[in-house]
Amino acid sequence: MRLTRLSLSGFRGFPIPQSFDLDADAVVVVGVNGQGKTSLFDGVLWGVTGNIPRLGEDDRLVSMYSPSGEARVEVELRSGSGEPLTITRSFDGEKPRLRLEHSGQVSVDDAARVKIIEVLWPEAAFAPDGLAALTSALTRSVYLQQDLVREFIEADNDQQRFEAVSEIVGAGRVTELSLALERAKTAWSRATNTRAKDLEGAERQLNTFQGQLSSLTRQTQVDAELEPTWNAWWQRTTELTQSPLTSPPAQSSEAPHALDNAVKLIDAQRRSLERRVELVDELLDELENETGQHDPVADTAGLKQAVANAAAELESARKALEQVQGEAAAQRRLQLELGEAQAELRTFAELALRHLGATCPVCAQEYDEVATRRRLEALVNEGVDASARPGNEPQAARVSALAATLENCEMAHSGAIAALHDAELSERERARRTHERGRRISELDLGPTDQPELTLRVQKALGDTRKRLGELDQHRADGEQLALAITRISEAARRRELEQQVERLSAETAKLKEMVNSRELTGALAGTMLDGLRSAASDVVAAQLEKLDPLLQRIYATADPHPSFRVVRLLTKIARGRGRLNAAVFDPHAELSSESPETVLSSSQMNALAVSLFLALNFAVSTLPMQAVMLDDPLQSLDDVNLLGLIDLLRRSKDQRQLLVSTHDLRFGRLLARKLRPVSDSQRTRVIELSTWGPDGPIVDQYDGPRDSEFLRIAA
Repeated sequence: MRLTRLSLSGFRGFPIPQSFDLDADAVVVVGVNGQGKTSLFDGVLWGVTGNIPRLGEDDRLVSMYSPSGEARVEVELRSGSGEPLTITRSFDGEKPRLRLEHSGQVSVDDAARVKIIEVLWPEAAFAPDGLAALTSALTRSVYLQQDLVREFIEADNDQQRFEAVSEIVGAGRVTELSLALERAKTAWSRATNTRAKDLEGAERQLNTFQGQLSSLTRQTQVDAELEPTWNAWWQRTTELTQSPLTSPPAQSSEAPHALDNAVKLIDAQRRSLERRVELVDELLDELENETGQHDPVADTAGLKQAVANAAAELESARKALEQVQGEAAAQRRLQLELGEAQAELRTFAELALRHLGATCPVCAQEYDEVATRRRLEALVNEGVDASARPGNEPQAARVSALAATLENCEMAHSGAIAALHDAELSERERARRTHERGRRISELDLGPTDQPELTLRVQKALGDTRKRLGELDQHRADGEQLALAITRISEAARRRELEQQVERLSAETAKLKEMVNSRELTGALAGTMLDGLRSAASDVVAAQLEKLDPLLQRIYATADPHPSFRVVRLLTKIARGRGRLNAAVFDPHAELSSESPETVLSSSQMNALAVSLFLALNFAVSTLPMQAVMLDDPLQSLDDVNLLGLIDLLRRSKDQRQLLVSTHDLRFGRLLARKLRPVSDSQRTRVIELSTWGPDGPIVDQYDGPRDSEFLRIAA
């Protein structure tokens, strides 16, 4: 297949529709960086595969200036027989659409994808992801992307390089088959290991059962009287415990376990009866202690009346005391007033004595000075005897007597209240004891609580309970004796069960062992097949690379990237079960080599090596999806010397491959157009110039390169 036409609309650098005539032996695309050269080549890759791995998701392909908001690419190809193939792919940001027209038939979406693989790369139909295989083949041998020139050498590891070359040379399905077989073998081995673990577990269980079987004593005779005794014991257990019980046969393996459970039930019943004995005994002691004792009912009404009387007497004494205390206070005020008057008279007498004369110092009248002085001196020296005044009776004795009476009344009142409180407490305690006794009698189911024969009923209940307790003890002892006989019988039953388990596990172990051995043989066979497939894949790739080696040497020599390391080879090997491929450079004169070219070659020399490997794979494989070589601006990856050798190589190869080369340099573009010019009427060279990029995309100028007008001259 070769390209004939490409239409782009809303795709990356081409917002508005643009159509490119690519029906030529050589197509030279010229434009400065950013004008759309890479977008044009990416349009071919996306149109054919629907995928540009280096750009990721499809929404990055829609131009921001697209009028419709949709990216649309239409690629037309033509087979060697002239049959056309048209692929139309679009993406509106949500859903991709695909349409294929071939041999007059139209296919869409999934059917179109299958048809593309069927027509362009039938090998990919057997791959897990056919479009991914087609994309890998195109990007490894048809379209050399500008920013991924050295990816095959540097970014990919040796295993990925081997898988990529396997896909190109036709051994991809063998490699995939070996990988699938390896995954299946790993899963098979994991399952086999699981079965082996199951076998180990079954063998351990078998050994355990065999050990238990050997430890059991042989029991050949069973007591014929045991079964009736066994059934009678269980019937009696049901009667004593009042629980419906189902007994297994005495000779079954469940008999000991059932007997243990029954004994536990008897023990629980016995503990319940022991607790009942304690409660009934306590109640009987209480009833017997109360016999003959009289607990009089307190006269709370009389005590309340006594409290009321004491309170009245207390209030009367308090009022009498308050009255006497008031009178005493009034008497004290009167005495205070008399004392103050007496003090004033004494002061007045002292002043008058200092001023007495022949006449009164106040009124100047004559008076009895001797008598007056005697009277004044008597006032100063003797004072006034207040206690001798009429009505001044002592109150202290009355107050003291009334205070003592009030205290006695308070004590009497407090005593009456305390007596009433004690009586009320006694009544509440009596009621509590009566209620508690009634509750216990009800719980013990001893009948009415107020009957005179309560003590007799309690005594009878105590005797019955002790009798039942003794019966339970005897029945438990009978059960223990019965357990000895059951143990002998259960050993025989257990032995029969173990013999059955050993027989079953022996068969299961033998089956598992046979399965594990079979699976191990199958795994070994799969390993042998896997090794053979790996060797076959490596041999196929090595054979194809051996055929490729002369062409690779010629291309590498034409580029002539290094003065010493002038030989390059692709080396294959199998390591850790996987095919590996490395590019190695050799110095034939010094007999030196390196499988890490990046350590001995410069960046430009590495680019020349990568381009040489790419072209060698393209020219050597005749079954590529497209018989074309697409080089995106190799000028940015190679120096002038390497580039001139590359141009000569392309010129000699355009008869076998359709060439599409882009460049950002106008002079180099013209040189390419001249070097790749047609030399006959059947050849055609197409030049596409891109310039002045704007929101509508670049300005496109397309024209045919001039044919060589000079003919070959033969000199005699």
